[in-house]
Amino acid sequence: MNFRSRSASRRFAAACIALVAAGCTATIPPRVEVTPHPDALAALASPDPALAANKRLVFDMWRSVVDAGHTEAADQMLAEGYIQHSPVLRTGRKAFKEIFSVVPRREIPRLVEPPLVQSIAENNLVVMSLLEKVAARDGTPAYITTHFNLFRVENGRLAEHWHSVHTPPGADVPLPEDGGPQPVTGLLGAAQRALLDSRDPQLARNKQLVFDLWRTVIDAGHEERAARFVHSRFIEHNLNAGAGIDGFRKHFSARPDQPVQPWIRSPVVAIVAEGDLVALVSKQEHPHPARAGRTYTTTWFDMFRIADGKVVEHWDDAVPGEPAAESAW
Repeated sequence: MNFRSRSASRRFAAACIALVAAGCTATIPPRVEVTPHPDALAALASPDPALAANKRLVFDMWRSVVDAGHTEAADQMLAEGYIQHSPVLRTGRKAFKEIFSVVPRREIPRLVEPPLVQSIAENNLVVMSLLEKVAARDGTPAYITTHFNLFRVENGRLAEHWHSVHTPPGADVPLPEDGGPQPVTGLLGAAQRALLDSRDPQLARNKQLVFDLWRTVIDAGHEERAARFVHSRFIEHNLNAGAGIDGFRKHFSARPDQPVQPWIRSPVVAIVAEGDLVALVSKQEHPHPARAGRTYTTTWFDMFRIADGKVVEHWDDAVPGEPAAESAW
């Protein structure tokens, strides 16, 4: 089963669309619908040829294998020991090819499907976000959200993958020790400091801004400090929140105030920054629904655009009515 069909089972399970957070007043505008990048190929460009090549590798793998079923391309694009962190997919290149062998083979499209929202690359990591448009089904209205993928590139091949699928694994999904999805891991405490480093001072400042916003408001519940981090023209794409700085404050006002800690509470997988964008990737862990006493892990994604030294736009992988993790948006 491919990434999109697996994620559909999660999406179709959502109860109902909620364009505005519960209790929002008329003064708080609704969130803004996710839209595709106006020029997907331009989003793959970078002044650094290595970063441009990494973004192109992810883009080309997706359109050739995931979209068009050319599984033989995986032999050149994926490392043999490809590590899979999806909660519902087996690990390894061989398993990857078997999973996508069910995709009807067709001419490779020029662009990825669904359409690209953004592509961000830093060092050996690439975050690719796609527009997810879900049709109405069984009384659930149609909605649009964002699907994220994080890849690690090694020696010109894709070596590791995480994505924003939260579908619980069934009994048919092997355990990690049996070739199943490998656990998501992240950094805690002072180890997170390494994720804020960048050779570009502006990217380091952008990462620090997102890091401090998360610690202060998302973790500690101090929505009254939002103006330090959030632009007055804030644009929100989360399905369950209102836009604008007032909508931002309203969304987090229910969280009890706590002391601000020096680190993000959840394990952080990666913080990737390029241009005016920052993606923060964190770990979630849940009881395994089919294996008593076991847990499974998933990945939560947030993407921010920075303007004038503040967060001006936000995307995540929320679905309608889905409660966020304790430290997630």
